[in-house]
Amino acid sequence: MARTINLNSSLLQQVMERKREVLCILREKIITTQKCTISEHIQTEEKISGVIGCSTKIVKVSVSENGSMMKDSSVILEIPPATTIAYGVIELSIKHNGQFEFCLLDEQQGGFEKESTEGSTYPHSAGFRDTLFLYQPDAVDNERYSGAKNLIPSDASLSVLKQDLSQLKSQFQPFVKLPEDKQRALYKTLCEFLLHEEMVAALEDVVDDICTGDKPDMKGLKSAQQRDLIDFLQLLGCSLQSELLLQKFQPQDEELFSAAHLLISAISELPDYTLVLLRACCDLQVVPALCCLPNIASADGTVVLSSPLVAPLTDRGRFDVVQRLFASSNINLEMTESSVKAVTMKEPRFLPLVLYVALYGFFALGGNV
Repeated sequence: MARTINLNSSLLQQVMERKREVLCILREKIITTQKCTISEHIQTEEKISGVIGCSTKIVKVSVSENGSMMKDSSVILEIPPATTIAYGVIELSIKHNGQFEFCLLDEQQGGFEKESTEGSTYPHSAGFRDTLFLYQPDAVDNERYSGAKNLIPSDASLSVLKQDLSQLKSQFQPFVKLPEDKQRALYKTLCEFLLHEEMVAALEDVVDDICTGDKPDMKGLKSAQQRDLIDFLQLLGCSLQSELLLQKFQPQDEELFSAAHLLISAISELPDYTLVLLRACCDLQVVPALCCLPNIASADGTVVLSSPLVAPLTDRGRFDVVQRLFASSNINLEMTESSVKAVTMKEPRFLPLVLYVALYGFFALGGNV
């Protein structure tokens, strides 16, 4: 009989309420066997730079055992016996019925199986659910998630993304159909969010709550941040409705909200450093050129710089930013005198595809798809 976990326990209920929490099994730990003290020794020396005297503070940290300490040290931390200083865990992937598996492979991700959106107040299309699934790190279906790792081969041209990206044009069409002033407002707001990781995480939580018919929880945000999120939801046409003394946001344009959900889900999967570089690429107006690469790249990833579609990449400053953006998403970008070459790195997993979902979303908001 398969092993199960009691999901009705008070502890599990508290963990499940926090969307990014993962249940783990303690595998090993390192503990102190006796009292030890961490202290610092400060030595000051004078250096001369030109005619200016500079004072440099050199800090040396030492650990003493059994109360034996250096005389010229000042204690800053004392660690008692039996204190855990390091540990290793195994994440669990847990299904709705309580069955679970140990995540023993690097590509497996722990977490709780997500609720189905079927029957909710905002049902996604099947195609949207299938696309969005790849960008959810706490999905439990490890076989399918592991498949996502192998969607993109190593050392491959960006042209391998063409088939997957072709579906995004239709999914982001609601952005293109928006009035220009609303496009600019959404584009500007999302660009601002890219520089604030807590807002990106909060935005993802809010749109997830709306999709499942729950009331968005904004208690952990400052009042100004709450206003920014509410203003963004109103730009998407989400109206605040009251039902049985509960307030929740209801999307008026489901296709528009679906497009926003897909873009936000992709953004939330990118590392913070990548988000900053993505914002820089938006400011440098190179996003249209980047979105062209998968469609015009040769089998070995080469694109000639004479093509007007990639003209912005001929500027060295812009190219350097793009190169760092791609590297943060497991894409190697190099430039010669006449061409650029973009290929995936070793075991790129799904990051190149997620990056391009985000790029296509911003491209569409610019009215260019």
